[in-house]
Amino acid sequence: MFYRSYKIKLTTLNISGKLFIVLVFLLHVHPIWAQTQTSFGFLPAINYNHKINNLWDVNLKLESRHFVFKNTPTQDSHFKYEYYLSDISALVGRKIGLNSKVILGALTRVEPDALSYRSIQQFIFLGKIEGFRVAHRVATDQTFSSNESTEFRVRYRISAEIPISGQKVDRKEFYFKINTELLNRFQDNLYDLEFRIVPNLGYVINTQHKLEVGIDNRFDSFLDNQTLITSWFTISWYL
Repeated sequence: MFYRSYKIKLTTLNISGKLFIVLVFLLHVHPIWAQTQTSFGFLPAINYNHKINNLWDVNLKLESRHFVFKNTPTQDSHFKYEYYLSDISALVGRKIGLNSKVILGALTRVEPDALSYRSIQQFIFLGKIEGFRVAHRVATDQTFSSNESTEFRVRYRISAEIPISGQKVDRKEFYFKINTELLNRFQDNLYDLEFRIVPNLGYVINTQHKLEVGIDNRFDSFLDNQTLITSWFTISWYL
């Protein structure tokens, strides 16, 4: 296989070396901010997961977004708090194989002056390479709003979860997770492409609870040469 020629045996790295990798991802994604329109905020989220049986599970999620900084080419940089939106979602998943799952769900988006709804379809395939987990996700969704035409999106995400100490993530241990995603957006006759990279540092509190903090970086509007960079400081609680 291709990865066997280039794989890195992360289990041989010491703890300080792995922490250095985490810091590189978390701190070196922002130097390009000065080159384009940028904004920064924080994004808290709560994820509740419930396993119904060996085949079915449910995920309920609440998250909100809050801006604290904006910088545009036509205006000076400024710090100002601004509530952006909140999302409430419910997903139902069913295993269709040893390492794969189909998920269907819905999302309600609450903005200061608008309300929209989204239907969600996902396929997830899980794998493992040299002691860390890799997940592939192909997703589509459709957003409905009274103020705008229906928006259709097609997404592909790959993520890796890497234990910082040992060969697997155990209780009271840290781990590093990195997500990268390509997102295609279609609305009316318009098409847009977005790229996301999300490095996270996680901690397993116990078998039911874990916390993740990171930076959710979103690079938008590549095709019209007006790139927008939005970065969120994320803190997520999984229970």
